[in-house]
Amino acid sequence: MANYYVLLSTHIEKERDTFYAKKQLRDRRLSIGWGDINPINKSQPEIKRIIEDFYPDFKGTVNPDIGAKSLTLFANLIPSDIVFVRGVAKILDVVIVNGTAYFDRAGHYDDEYYLKVPFVPLFGDKQIRIKTADIPDEIYNEVVYEGGRSMVIRQIEEATAR
Repeated sequence: MANYYVLLSTHIEKERDTFYAKKQLRDRRLSIGWGDINPINKSQPEIKRIIEDFYPDFKGTVNPDIGAKSLTLFANLIPSDIVFVRGVAKILDVVIVNGTAYFDRAGHYDDEYYLKVPFVPLFGDKQIRIKTADIPDEIYNEVVYEGGRSMVIRQIEEATAR
């Protein structure tokens, strides 16, 4: 049984489309990260504490909570999960996770995105692009925002994905 997710290709808005095409799609690896913070086999509260220790300026902000939630969701992706990869104002592609998440500093992507998961594009070489403006109003917020914020990764309902 697949789970469905929406993932921003990178937190750097101006690089979202090119980061996916030039890094993630090329290598067939989705990625996120907070530098040397390895979330694998850690609880969300533990990851939050580690983020606050590594980045004390973020303590008391929403960043440690969002980071911990995002890292936890990503670290728990499993084969058969479906991910809608978001770029700037569009879904860039739909992919199927075909392995488990792993932490790897070697060959890292920009901004220390060390947490990676392998995938295959759902539609092979044909990328599916959907403008976020074309997403129906009744599911727009679930796909694009969570609590008024654009999240790095979020799980969505199967009905929304369909």
